[in-house]
Amino acid sequence: MRLIIRFFINSNIWVAFCITGLGLSSEILLGAMNLKVSKFIFFSTIFAYNFQRLVRFSKGHDHTYKDWFEMNRRLIYLIMFLSATVCAYLFFEFKLITQTAVLLIGILSTLYPFFLRKIPLAKIFIISFVWTFSIMMLLVFENNIPISQNIIWQFVSLYLFVFSITIPFDIRDIDYDKQNVVTIPLFFEVRRSKKIAIFSLLICVIISFFLYIKMVLIMPHLLALIFLYILASILILKSDKKNRKTYFSFWVESLSVFSYFLLVISELIF
Repeated sequence: MRLIIRFFINSNIWVAFCITGLGLSSEILLGAMNLKVSKFIFFSTIFAYNFQRLVRFSKGHDHTYKDWFEMNRRLIYLIMFLSATVCAYLFFEFKLITQTAVLLIGILSTLYPFFLRKIPLAKIFIISFVWTFSIMMLLVFENNIPISQNIIWQFVSLYLFVFSITIPFDIRDIDYDKQNVVTIPLFFEVRRSKKIAIFSLLICVIISFFLYIKMVLIMPHLLALIFLYILASILILKSDKKNRKTYFSFWVESLSVFSYFLLVISELIF
Protein backbone atom coordinates (compact mmCIF):
# COMPACT_ATOMS: atom_id res chain seq x y z
CA MET A 1 0.00 0.00 0.00
CA ARG A 2 2.83 2.36 0.87
CA LEU A 3 4.46 1.73 -2.51
CA ILE A 4 1.20 2.53 -4.31
CA ILE A 5 0.74 5.78 -2.39
CA ARG A 6 4.36 6.72 -2.99
CA PHE A 7 3.97 6.02 -6.71
CA PHE A 8 0.87 8.22 -7.01
CA ILE A 9 2.57 11.07 -5.15
CA ASN A 10 6.01 10.86 -6.78
CA SER A 11 4.67 10.43 -10.31
CA ASN A 12 2.49 13.56 -9.87
CA ILE A 13 -0.69 11.59 -10.49
CA TRP A 14 -1.97 12.62 -7.07
CA VAL A 15 -1.40 16.34 -7.71
CA ALA A 16 -3.25 15.86 -11.03
CA PHE A 17 -6.24 14.44 -9.12
CA CYS A 18 -6.07 17.40 -6.74
CA ILE A 19 -6.01 20.04 -9.47
CA THR A 20 -8.83 18.22 -11.25
CA GLY A 21 -10.74 18.33 -7.95
CA LEU A 22 -10.45 22.11 -7.97
CA GLY A 23 -11.61 22.06 -11.57
CA LEU A 24 -14.71 20.07 -10.60
CA SER A 25 -15.28 22.55 -7.76
CA SER A 26 -15.30 25.36 -10.32
CA GLU A 27 -17.84 23.42 -12.36
CA ILE A 28 -20.14 23.31 -9.32
CA LEU A 29 -19.66 26.98 -8.46
CA LEU A 30 -20.12 28.14 -12.06
CA GLY A 31 -22.97 25.75 -12.74
CA ALA A 32 -21.24 24.36 -15.82
CA MET A 33 -19.74 20.99 -16.70
CA ASN A 34 -17.21 19.93 -19.33
CA LEU A 35 -15.60 16.50 -19.27
CA LYS A 36 -13.07 17.45 -21.98
CA VAL A 37 -11.71 20.27 -19.84
CA SER A 38 -11.51 18.07 -16.73
CA LYS A 39 -9.62 15.37 -18.62
CA PHE A 40 -7.27 17.93 -20.13
CA ILE A 41 -6.50 19.42 -16.70
CA PHE A 42 -5.72 15.96 -15.32
CA PHE A 43 -3.39 14.76 -18.07
CA SER A 44 -1.72 18.12 -18.73
CA THR A 45 -0.85 18.37 -15.03
CA ILE A 46 0.84 14.97 -15.09
CA PHE A 47 2.86 15.91 -18.16
CA ALA A 48 3.77 19.45 -17.04
CA TYR A 49 4.86 18.53 -13.50
CA ASN A 50 6.99 15.61 -14.64
CA PHE A 51 8.48 17.67 -17.47
CA GLN A 52 9.49 20.44 -15.08
CA ARG A 53 10.94 17.95 -12.61
CA LEU A 54 12.86 16.26 -15.44
CA VAL A 55 14.37 19.61 -16.49
CA ARG A 56 15.46 20.44 -12.94
CA PHE A 57 17.06 17.03 -12.45
CA SER A 58 18.85 17.28 -15.80
CA LYS A 59 20.45 20.49 -14.52
CA GLY A 60 21.83 18.61 -11.53
CA HIS A 61 19.41 20.01 -8.93
CA ASP A 62 18.89 17.79 -5.91
CA HIS A 63 15.43 16.99 -4.59
CA THR A 64 13.86 14.48 -2.24
CA TYR A 65 12.22 12.70 -5.19
CA LYS A 66 15.33 12.52 -7.38
CA ASP A 67 16.42 8.97 -6.45
CA TRP A 68 12.91 7.60 -6.96
CA PHE A 69 12.62 9.45 -10.25
CA GLU A 70 15.88 8.00 -11.55
CA MET A 71 14.81 4.47 -10.58
CA ASN A 72 11.50 4.86 -12.43
CA ARG A 73 12.61 7.04 -15.33
CA ARG A 74 11.25 4.73 -18.07
CA LEU A 75 7.88 4.49 -16.38
CA ILE A 76 7.73 8.27 -16.01
CA TYR A 77 8.57 8.68 -19.71
CA LEU A 78 5.73 6.31 -20.58
CA ILE A 79 3.27 8.21 -18.36
CA MET A 80 4.38 11.50 -19.90
CA PHE A 81 3.98 10.15 -23.43
CA LEU A 82 0.47 8.82 -22.77
CA SER A 83 -0.53 12.08 -21.04
CA ALA A 84 0.84 14.18 -23.91
CA THR A 85 -1.05 12.03 -26.43
CA VAL A 86 -4.37 12.51 -24.62
CA CYS A 87 -3.73 16.26 -24.29
CA ALA A 88 -2.95 16.59 -27.99
CA TYR A 89 -6.17 14.80 -28.91
CA LEU A 90 -8.26 16.96 -26.57
CA PHE A 91 -6.52 20.15 -27.74
CA PHE A 92 -7.87 19.72 -31.27
CA GLU A 93 -11.34 19.11 -29.85
CA PHE A 94 -11.37 22.52 -28.14
CA LYS A 95 -12.67 25.79 -29.54
CA LEU A 96 -10.14 28.27 -30.94
CA ILE A 97 -10.28 30.58 -27.92
CA THR A 98 -9.70 27.62 -25.58
CA GLN A 99 -6.79 26.45 -27.72
CA THR A 100 -5.27 29.94 -27.49
CA ALA A 101 -5.61 29.84 -23.69
CA VAL A 102 -3.99 26.39 -23.62
CA LEU A 103 -1.05 27.68 -25.67
CA LEU A 104 -0.60 30.58 -23.22
CA ILE A 105 -0.40 28.37 -20.14
CA GLY A 106 1.65 25.84 -22.14
CA ILE A 107 4.29 28.48 -22.89
CA LEU A 108 4.40 29.57 -19.23
CA SER A 109 4.69 25.96 -18.05
CA THR A 110 7.47 25.23 -20.56
CA LEU A 111 9.50 28.32 -19.73
CA TYR A 112 8.96 28.01 -15.98
CA PRO A 113 11.75 25.49 -15.16
CA PHE A 114 14.26 27.23 -17.45
CA PHE A 115 14.25 30.82 -16.23
CA LEU A 116 10.82 32.05 -15.04
CA ARG A 117 11.22 30.09 -11.80
CA LYS A 118 14.43 31.96 -11.00
CA ILE A 119 12.81 35.41 -11.02
CA PRO A 120 12.74 36.52 -7.35
CA LEU A 121 9.32 35.90 -5.74
CA ALA A 122 7.78 35.03 -9.13
CA LYS A 123 7.56 31.28 -8.52
CA ILE A 124 4.38 31.21 -6.46
CA PHE A 125 2.58 33.82 -8.58
CA ILE A 126 3.27 31.93 -11.80
CA ILE A 127 2.13 28.62 -10.29
CA SER A 128 -1.04 30.20 -8.87
CA PHE A 129 -1.87 31.86 -12.18
CA VAL A 130 -1.33 28.73 -14.27
CA TRP A 131 -3.40 26.63 -11.84
CA THR A 132 -6.24 29.14 -11.64
CA PHE A 133 -6.31 29.94 -15.35
CA SER A 134 -6.30 26.24 -16.26
CA ILE A 135 -8.94 25.32 -13.70
CA MET A 136 -11.39 28.13 -14.34
CA MET A 137 -10.81 29.97 -17.61
CA LEU A 138 -10.62 26.90 -19.84
CA LEU A 139 -14.09 26.00 -18.55
CA VAL A 140 -15.31 29.57 -19.07
CA PHE A 141 -14.02 29.73 -22.65
CA GLU A 142 -15.10 26.25 -23.69
CA ASN A 143 -18.62 26.65 -22.24
CA ASN A 144 -19.12 30.20 -23.59
CA ILE A 145 -19.62 31.64 -20.09
CA PRO A 146 -19.65 35.47 -20.22
CA ILE A 147 -16.76 37.06 -18.31
CA SER A 148 -18.72 39.17 -15.83
CA GLN A 149 -17.73 40.91 -12.63
CA ASN A 150 -18.82 37.83 -10.69
CA ILE A 151 -16.54 35.60 -12.77
CA ILE A 152 -13.63 37.94 -12.05
CA TRP A 153 -14.32 37.83 -8.31
CA GLN A 154 -14.47 34.03 -8.40
CA PHE A 155 -11.20 33.98 -10.34
CA VAL A 156 -9.55 36.20 -7.71
CA SER A 157 -10.87 34.02 -4.89
CA LEU A 158 -9.60 30.83 -6.51
CA TYR A 159 -6.24 32.47 -7.25
CA LEU A 160 -5.81 33.52 -3.61
CA PHE A 161 -6.78 30.05 -2.38
CA VAL A 162 -4.20 28.39 -4.65
CA PHE A 163 -1.67 31.04 -3.63
CA SER A 164 -2.25 30.38 0.09
CA ILE A 165 -1.98 26.57 -0.10
CA THR A 166 1.19 26.85 -2.21
CA ILE A 167 3.07 28.71 0.54
CA PRO A 168 3.42 25.54 2.69
CA PHE A 169 5.30 23.88 -0.18
CA ASP A 170 7.72 26.80 -0.29
CA ILE A 171 8.17 26.35 3.46
CA ARG A 172 8.91 22.66 2.88
CA ASP A 173 11.46 23.46 0.16
CA ILE A 174 13.08 26.39 1.95
CA ASP A 175 16.49 24.72 2.26
CA TYR A 176 16.41 23.55 -1.36
CA ASP A 177 15.25 26.95 -2.67
CA LYS A 178 18.05 28.82 -0.87
CA GLN A 179 20.42 27.74 -3.62
CA ASN A 180 18.11 28.34 -6.56
CA VAL A 181 15.34 30.89 -6.11
CA VAL A 182 13.94 33.57 -3.77
CA THR A 183 10.53 32.52 -2.45
CA ILE A 184 8.09 34.20 -0.06
CA PRO A 185 9.25 32.20 3.02
CA LEU A 186 12.87 33.08 2.21
CA PHE A 187 12.08 36.76 1.70
CA PHE A 188 9.53 37.33 4.48
CA GLU A 189 10.52 34.42 6.79
CA VAL A 190 8.23 31.51 7.62
CA ARG A 191 6.07 33.18 10.31
CA ARG A 192 5.20 36.18 8.13
CA SER A 193 4.63 33.92 5.13
CA LYS A 194 1.99 32.02 7.08
CA LYS A 195 0.31 35.33 7.94
CA ILE A 196 0.27 36.27 4.26
CA ALA A 197 -1.38 32.93 3.44
CA ILE A 198 -4.00 33.33 6.19
CA PHE A 199 -4.72 36.91 5.08
CA SER A 200 -5.25 35.62 1.52
CA LEU A 201 -7.79 33.11 2.84
CA LEU A 202 -9.51 35.88 4.81
CA ILE A 203 -9.99 37.79 1.56
CA CYS A 204 -11.45 34.58 0.08
CA VAL A 205 -14.00 34.52 2.91
CA ILE A 206 -14.93 38.17 2.28
CA ILE A 207 -15.35 37.53 -1.45
CA SER A 208 -17.50 34.48 -0.71
CA PHE A 209 -19.83 36.53 1.53
CA PHE A 210 -19.96 39.23 -1.13
CA LEU A 211 -20.95 36.69 -3.81
CA TYR A 212 -23.53 35.19 -1.43
CA ILE A 213 -25.10 38.61 -0.86
CA LYS A 214 -25.22 39.08 -4.64
CA MET A 215 -26.94 35.67 -4.83
CA VAL A 216 -24.12 34.18 -6.90
CA LEU A 217 -23.29 31.68 -4.15
CA ILE A 218 -25.94 29.61 -2.39
CA MET A 219 -25.78 29.02 1.36
CA PRO A 220 -24.53 25.38 1.19
CA HIS A 221 -21.62 26.42 -1.05
CA LEU A 222 -20.79 29.38 1.19
CA LEU A 223 -20.61 27.12 4.27
CA ALA A 224 -18.50 24.56 2.39
CA LEU A 225 -16.02 27.22 1.28
CA ILE A 226 -15.73 28.74 4.75
CA PHE A 227 -15.04 25.29 6.22
CA LEU A 228 -12.44 24.71 3.49
CA TYR A 229 -10.68 28.00 4.31
CA ILE A 230 -10.64 27.18 8.02
CA LEU A 231 -9.17 23.74 7.32
CA ALA A 232 -6.58 25.29 5.00
CA SER A 233 -5.64 27.83 7.68
CA ILE A 234 -5.03 25.07 10.23
CA LEU A 235 -2.79 23.11 7.86
CA ILE A 236 -0.89 26.26 6.89
CA LEU A 237 -0.28 27.22 10.52
CA LYS A 238 1.04 23.73 11.26
CA SER A 239 3.36 23.73 8.23
CA ASP A 240 7.02 23.33 9.09
CA LYS A 241 9.99 22.14 7.05
CA LYS A 242 10.47 19.42 9.68
CA ASN A 243 7.09 17.87 8.86
CA ARG A 244 7.07 14.58 6.98
CA LYS A 245 6.84 14.80 3.18
CA THR A 246 3.36 13.25 3.22
CA TYR A 247 2.09 16.20 5.30
CA PHE A 248 2.57 18.44 2.27
CA SER A 249 2.32 16.01 -0.64
CA PHE A 250 -0.85 14.40 0.68
CA TRP A 251 -2.64 16.47 3.34
CA VAL A 252 -2.00 20.01 2.11
CA GLU A 253 -2.35 18.90 -1.50
CA SER A 254 -5.63 17.18 -0.62
CA LEU A 255 -7.24 20.53 0.22
CA SER A 256 -7.96 20.85 -3.51
CA VAL A 257 -9.85 17.54 -3.50
CA PHE A 258 -11.59 18.41 -0.22
CA SER A 259 -13.02 21.52 -1.91
CA TYR A 260 -14.96 19.33 -4.33
CA PHE A 261 -16.21 16.86 -1.72
CA LEU A 262 -17.20 19.65 0.68
CA LEU A 263 -19.28 21.32 -2.02
CA VAL A 264 -20.99 18.04 -2.93
CA ILE A 265 -21.64 17.12 0.72
CA SER A 266 -22.99 20.61 1.49
CA GLU A 267 -25.58 20.20 -1.25
CA LEU A 268 -26.65 16.82 0.14
CA ILE A 269 -26.90 18.05 3.73
CA PHE A 270 -28.51 21.43 3.15
